[in-house]
Amino acid sequence: MVRVFLSLFLIFLLINISFAKGIKAKDFSLPDENGKIVKLSELKGNVVVLIFWSTKCGSCKKKLPKISVLQGEYDNKPVKFYAVVINTKDLEEIKKIKEEWGFDIPVLIGNFDIKKNYRIIGTPITYVINKDGKIKRFFLGEVSLKRLKKAINKALKDN
Repeated sequence: MVRVFLSLFLIFLLINISFAKGIKAKDFSLPDENGKIVKLSELKGNVVVLIFWSTKCGSCKKKLPKISVLQGEYDNKPVKFYAVVINTKDLEEIKKIKEEWGFDIPVLIGNFDIKKNYRIIGTPITYVINKDGKIKRFFLGEVSLKRLKKAINKALKDN
């Protein structure tokens, strides 16, 4: 019975998420770790990579430092990376974890609306949004850097 439920849930999830690709990403207005408000609508013209994470996520602990290095490869390109934390608003905890885990991706403080609008049911979940604000690609769970780079490069080529 549990297997049937899990299978149906996964099918439902995949169907709903597959419809998200190519649609306009929901705008958001979130504070970053320094108190500055970041709005998706103001990032138009940039590819935006959103990595949803939590402070208790083992996969996030491994991936965020690697994605942080990848971020450096796009310094001279219109690509913005943001790590959206979904389980804390404690700025001291966030700064401590960034230092311990070894990543420098700017952190946005998530809220209920962004979790609902981006269907965040766990972490990590990564969205690649093209320069026009449409969802180009999303990844549930861990994503290889090769696949993430491919999605970012495709989004950069979008008109």
